[in-house]
Amino acid sequence: MINVLIHLVRANVVGCCAAILACGCSEAPPTPSTQAASSPAIVVVDRLARTVRFESPPERIISLSPAATELVFAIGGGEQLVGATEHCNYPAAALLLPRVGAGTLESMSREMIVGLEPDLVLCKWDYHQPLIETLEKLEIPVLALGADRLSELYDEAELLGRVCGRETESRAMVANMRSEIKSLTDRVAGVHVGDRPSVFYEVWDEPLMTAGPGSFIGELLELAGLRNIFDDTTARYPKISEEVVVARNPDLILAPSTHAAAVSLEKLGRRQGWSEITAIRDGRAHLVDGDCVSRCGPRLVTALREMIDAASKTAVDSPRESRP
Repeated sequence: MINVLIHLVRANVVGCCAAILACGCSEAPPTPSTQAASSPAIVVVDRLARTVRFESPPERIISLSPAATELVFAIGGGEQLVGATEHCNYPAAALLLPRVGAGTLESMSREMIVGLEPDLVLCKWDYHQPLIETLEKLEIPVLALGADRLSELYDEAELLGRVCGRETESRAMVANMRSEIKSLTDRVAGVHVGDRPSVFYEVWDEPLMTAGPGSFIGELLELAGLRNIFDDTTARYPKISEEVVVARNPDLILAPSTHAAAVSLEKLGRRQGWSEITAIRDGRAHLVDGDCVSRCGPRLVTALREMIDAASKTAVDSPRESRP
């Protein structure tokens, strides 16, 4: 009787072990998505001091800013973009993206944005706030961006690198930009401050606006070895009068190639009193690629190069005071 019981116990133990081993062998290994889900969440803070959390890198991104679109492409995330604005025209692949509006609040199609099923929308912090609030209510993740200094651009590149799973690419992009800018600024590093040409940069024509020292364009002018005649303003993009430009008499005038339409250097010279400005009189007015210089994005390197090239053609024999 005892032998029978021992035999039955042994049989049950062997059966249980066999069942456990069978279950272990048939269990499928974790899928990549399961492994990704267990990875730490990505938490970032945007330009509006909003804390935004991502459980995984977004796969469907809509960009509502040309600068942000260029930045995403520059860090290798172009394939994650599924929508953009009408002004997102660089690189060429950006032209193939569905358009959700012209970039302004009035032109934006909220229905199309929602219909594209984004898991991230990139907005401008300074004029997309009502849209940001709407998207938040719909539980669509939003990041408020919009750098206005090179340091902020580098920060946003690295932030997007983290969010999009492109950290290596974003670090490489920032390092490359820093290197190119250093090579360019080395060209003008030896020029004495007093020998640097004075410059007026025209941001817009009606109303007439310029770039103050707190803007990224003002920063580019300084890096290009130029003396901004409006470096005494506290506004980033102040409105000014034509008479003050004449009175401050710049050695060089720079403007983007387009405002609402193509910029004409000939028309600049026909403004009241401007024919007496040194820059106009000596033919020292130059256009800079409008898309490169008006977007705080990766192509600021190109804009800086054009500024330095223009400055190199403007020799100042001796320092002079141009302000009244």
